Amino acid sequence: MRPLRRNFTGVIVIASSIASVLPLFFLWRHFQFLFFFHDDWLMLDGLDRLGLGRWLFEPFAGEGVFPLFKILWWGALRLTGGSYLGLTAILWMTHAAICLLFGWLLGRFGMEPAAIGFALLTFGLAWTNIETLGWFMQWNALLSMLFFLAAWHVVIENGKSRSGPAACFVCLVAAALCSSRGIIAGVVLAVFVLVENAGEHRARRCLLCLAPTVLVTAIAWLFAPHHQFAAGATLRYASEYLILNPLFFLLPFLRVKFEAGNLVIFGLIKTAVFIWAFRKATPSARPLLWTLVALDLFFAASIGYARWPTGLPTATSSRYQYIPLFCFGPMAGTLLARLRPGAQIATAFLSIVLLALPWNRHIEQWSTGRGKIIRSAIAQDDPGQSFDPSSITAGRARDLLRRYGLH
Repeated sequence: MRPLRRNFTGVIVIASSIASVLPLFFLWRHFQFLFFFHDDWLMLDGLDRLGLGRWLFEPFAGEGVFPLFKILWWGALRLTGGSYLGLTAILWMTHAAICLLFGWLLGRFGMEPAAIGFALLTFGLAWTNIETLGWFMQWNALLSMLFFLAAWHVVIENGKSRSGPAACFVCLVAAALCSSRGIIAGVVLAVFVLVENAGEHRARRCLLCLAPTVLVTAIAWLFAPHHQFAAGATLRYASEYLILNPLFFLLPFLRVKFEAGNLVIFGLIKTAVFIWAFRKATPSARPLLWTLVALDLFFAASIGYARWPTGLPTATSSRYQYIPLFCFGPMAGTLLARLRPGAQIATAFLSIVLLALPWNRHIEQWSTGRGKIIRSAIAQDDPGQSFDPSSITAGRARDLLRRYGLH
């Protein structure tokens, strides 16, 4: 990459990453009302009952074992003094770091600055990430993504550093120990090794990527409980998740009243964008796009396996938009970069308005349901009354609030 273009790309990456946290800056008056919700209370209750050592390795909510996330979560709670606004700020800082690593990654594959900027803003500004960026329990997904991107950068170095293999292994283990979905990170990077042009030591590098997945999967299988597996339900849930996200909520005017119609409409659009992006992409960028397709597919499979009992409507939940946006952004950016400059500016402007403008309306509703109502219930409800989707009562919440200084 030429120095001038490299410098311009760096400016685009930094500016887009900063822009991605603007919703928190402009709407902080709503974010400040958010409070501990559902899994947050289960984490606090488990920590208080079991003690730190036992709690770290206790399977959480019957889903998985992720001690690294728990220790980081506990450290963030201590660091912020129990402030949920402080925890939310940490969530958004992690999001900004992911955008920086992602933008740097796109630049390493030779993507044009316009494509990088559009990809980052599509991923970083979308209001549909509201649950991921408005509920601190979702920090586990962001940490897993952060470690995955770090591992990807290490793999690109292709053994130039003696510490590279160890760093890659550590990052992939860390991704898996932060989120049960992080286990797929090693498989996705193994796909990248197979499709990239450089073939030196390909088998060894694939094994290096797969080893953390095998290790953590074995541990999870031995120590974490498992729900009943249903192949048909898993496939249907995974398919709906893969086809409908991330466009289902971003383009509501295209929805129809019957499920099959939505699958056809959004499936055709997403497929067309992916195929067109591959045709227009430079050869150096195609390994990146193939890897993003693999991430989208493997993540859909993992979501289908874990979440099918929750029902099909949850397949388009806002907590599951982060990865689809991450995978879709570079595809859309590749197409945008092929337009004339005027068309690029107009398309980017309209897209950003569509992505960012609804933040104001949705965060107001979110801060009421996930903040004001919860705070009021804790203060006023009878001690034995449940106020939250979890089993926590108002009396137990008040105990935890005093013990950990929650505010």
